[in-house]
Amino acid sequence: MVVLWENALFYNKGNLFQYIATITGAVSIMSSGINLGWTSPYLPKITSNTSTIPTTSAQGSWCAIAPLLGSPFGALIAVYLADKIGRKFTTLLMAPIVFICFIFISIADSIWVISALRFIIGATEGGSYTALPMYIGEISNPEIRGFLTATIAIFAITGTLLINIIGSMMDIFTSSLVCAMIPVIHFAAFVLMPESPYYYIKKHNMKDARRSLEILRGTSNVDNEMNSLRIAVSRQERSEKSGVLDLFTVPNIRKATYIFLILCLTNKFSGKNPCMFYTEAIFKETGSNINPTLSVVVYCTVELIAVASATFFIVDRFGKRKLMITSTAGCALSVFMLSLHFYLKDFHVGIVDKLNWLPITALTSYNIFFSIGLAFGPVTVLSELFPTNIKAKALGIADTFSVLMGALVSKIFQIALDEFETMFVPFFFFSMCSCVGLIFVIKYVPETKGKTLEEIQQYLIAGKN
Repeated sequence: MVVLWENALFYNKGNLFQYIATITGAVSIMSSGINLGWTSPYLPKITSNTSTIPTTSAQGSWCAIAPLLGSPFGALIAVYLADKIGRKFTTLLMAPIVFICFIFISIADSIWVISALRFIIGATEGGSYTALPMYIGEISNPEIRGFLTATIAIFAITGTLLINIIGSMMDIFTSSLVCAMIPVIHFAAFVLMPESPYYYIKKHNMKDARRSLEILRGTSNVDNEMNSLRIAVSRQERSEKSGVLDLFTVPNIRKATYIFLILCLTNKFSGKNPCMFYTEAIFKETGSNINPTLSVVVYCTVELIAVASATFFIVDRFGKRKLMITSTAGCALSVFMLSLHFYLKDFHVGIVDKLNWLPITALTSYNIFFSIGLAFGPVTVLSELFPTNIKAKALGIADTFSVLMGALVSKIFQIALDEFETMFVPFFFFSMCSCVGLIFVIKYVPETKGKTLEEIQQYLIAGKN
């Protein structure tokens, strides 16, 4: 669709179209946030005795993790499509599927039908989280790439906040129709954006690559960058038959894989998914006299403000490594304080009566710390660290691994809660996991601030030993 911009006034606009392309693409991630956060307002309703959609606790837990189970399928399909039809059109392909699913959720009368539809939306999430970070990483100037990739987290949190707000006021039918408008907006806006110049060069289409680069840079003076991109793609594509095993056998790619694993496991085992899926239930369990629904809205709003602040004012100023360290340490402390509250609640009732402020304070602190680093850490490294010849495969496999770990952590939370009948145990476990993750982040995660994608590859190659 780059041709639509043929007569557009895009010259002398600087980075404007990088921002526009990123924002219109990231709107698709709002549907992911909505889908993942859907169980927070609606699971307590459909598992209640008055529900018109009879649901047991076990059925509700499967509904909660349905998006995570569906995501790997979409991610693996997107691995093929991203290199076949492009990063942009792979992302666009998800919109009509999400639209149709929300329409059917609005009229669903069975928890299994809702779970199946959430599973399908989860598959589109896997596709989007595979193709979109690749697209954003490839269109961005190094000076703003950290900001642009972090916007994915902003839109995910916005979606979670939206569903918690409208979920407290609307029934499933009405809220689903509202949510169905999100993919429509995404498709209408993003279809006008240029494709990644990396993709065009990969397909030996230098004319469209140059036109795309001119739009994204807001200038016709792109000769030097075009030459650099051609050289970079040529070098990275030299091994045409790159395979999955390259993630563990090629030194620089292996190093990128290990860095992703560190950030992904730290992200998941800090307890984010249980906090998101069962937010309202957690606030009810605390016994606090603060309204659970209001607590959830405050929780999500603070998270949105925190990640937006980190994105706009911090990430490109201080670099991602420092933020990852601060984020992980803060999450470990916050989740420990939450586990301490449940310990006191279960074993020292008299003390906890004076600490009604602690649960929302601990969860809100966790959200702030998570948002300034771990929220966008794995996505950022995926868009930056892997070379072109294996990037699609790496992102697809990484998303699959990520959601499977998210599902595992959510089931660990439920099993531990059912087994020990206290939230102290799972949250203490998440706190200890965060401490372990902190050690690995400090030791192995590098700083990529201000480096081009090719410079990052050269750094990984130089440090392969």
